[in-house]
Amino acid sequence: MEEFHVFIKNMDERISTFIHVPDKTPAPAIIFSHGFTGNKIEAHRLFVRAARRASKEGFVAVRFDFRGSGESDGEFEDTTISSEVSDLNAILNFIVERKEVVKEKIGLVGLSLGGVVSIITASRNPIVKSVCTWSSPAYFRPPPKSSFLGDLSQLEKGYLDLPSGYRIKRSFFEDAQKYDVLDSCAKISPRPLLIIHGSNDNIAPVDHAQALYERAGEPKKIVIIEGADHSFNRRDWEDKVIDLTVEWFKETLR
Repeated sequence: MEEFHVFIKNMDERISTFIHVPDKTPAPAIIFSHGFTGNKIEAHRLFVRAARRASKEGFVAVRFDFRGSGESDGEFEDTTISSEVSDLNAILNFIVERKEVVKEKIGLVGLSLGGVVSIITASRNPIVKSVCTWSSPAYFRPPPKSSFLGDLSQLEKGYLDLPSGYRIKRSFFEDAQKYDVLDSCAKISPRPLLIIHGSNDNIAPVDHAQALYERAGEPKKIVIIEGADHSFNRRDWEDKVIDLTVEWFKETLR
């Protein structure tokens, strides 16, 4: 197994990208999209473990930082769903040309907002052949105050200072209103979709997963991990989500 780092250009900015290559190539590829304020490593190194496991199982695994996150160029405050969809398409365009990749067998994994971006991208880009979401929202209806976003009344200033220390502009919320996640979800079919969610997710409650599943066409599957939170912050939850994901792509990309 080989691992290497590259920078991929999009909109004159660099996207920091880490690629895991299995021993035998060309191989199917899985691209991991991180969540809001996350990065290509993710909480408790979730993406690192998942990508290395996928590579050992015979997949090219790709982790990257959206522009404004992690080691990529740009500022987080300029992030929008549109900018992240653009970044994921740039990654797809890069990966499909790699000699290590079977271009007819590319799947997406998205955690939280990365799930939204993966759904939207898959609905529009036929390169994508299979999708798996982890803790993905189904719609955007943030409460006036939350421990995750803080006080939305701050947006009167044109930006929001998040409890995590990041700042996000009003344009993020305005851009989000352009997208109907459930409608995009319905357009993935006949390509397969796996929805994984924790029953105790306090950021995107489990009803989001049910709404996505109801709107998705066949083939589809939903797995609710009992007790799990938004980022699967326990080793048995983490192991289960990785196992489910790898088995899903073995079934749908091979």
